Amino acid sequence: MMKINAMLSAALLSAAPADFFDTVRARVLPSAEEHEFLEIPWRAALWDALVEADAAERPVLLWAMNGHPLGCT
Repeated sequence: MMKINAMLSAALLSAAPADFFDTVRARVLPSAEEHEFLEIPWRAALWDALVEADAAERPVLLWAMNGHPLGCT
């Protein structure tokens, strides 16, 4: 069964138009707007964030999760 799937996938990929992969890649990769959260100076340690926020008189956003980061619980 796996050989059939591999052969079918290879046949479909070889029949794809030249710009197919560029189109898929453009749809899958995040845009620059979706990467804006990377510009936030995140802190890994809560204490460091609290000290820095207190000095700047700014609030702290605490993001906590319970479970597997990929949602596989």
